[in-house]
Amino acid sequence: MVKKADCKINEELVNALLQIDFSSYFHSTRVEKLAVQIGRELKLSSEELSLLGMGALLHDIGKFNIPESILEKKTPLTPAEWAIIEEHPVHGYRFAKAIGMDDAICRIILHHHLWANGAGGYPASEGVVPCLLTQITTVADVVDAMTHERPYRPPLSIADCIEHLEAYAGTKYNAEVSSR
Repeated sequence: MVKKADCKINEELVNALLQIDFSSYFHSTRVEKLAVQIGRELKLSSEELSLLGMGALLHDIGKFNIPESILEKKTPLTPAEWAIIEEHPVHGYRFAKAIGMDDAICRIILHHHLWANGAGGYPASEGVVPCLLTQITTVADVVDAMTHERPYRPPLSIADCIEHLEAYAGTKYNAEVSSR
């Protein structure tokens, strides 16, 4: 049974995602589906799958604080624009915390751009190794971003995506997750 408060939170979350733009909303729903599919293949529990699904859906929620002119830019971003983009995980984390989301979901949002081995990514969190749920979300996010059109480039092939995942397996991406 779904509680009235849960419905209100879900409605608020969908509205927040839609405030970013439609392509971000659809990207987030695809990332959620792919992440849960990977989680099932990894035999995660139903509770873990639920947390993974919500975290994956909300991974980019902090982009509602990023100017549309940056999100939709068709030319390379300047260093200053990249610095603004790199703030979206922190914005999303704060939003999720403020509405009382589970800590695991908040960590997915905050850490989804960190490398699996903790050696890189953003926001700068030297030595932080993201949890498995975050590492799954990261792979799902990259696969969807690479295989769908972006304002600055056409979609890449599945072969190019697989090659990228294989090249960075064990560093940027969890090797077990990226092989799924």
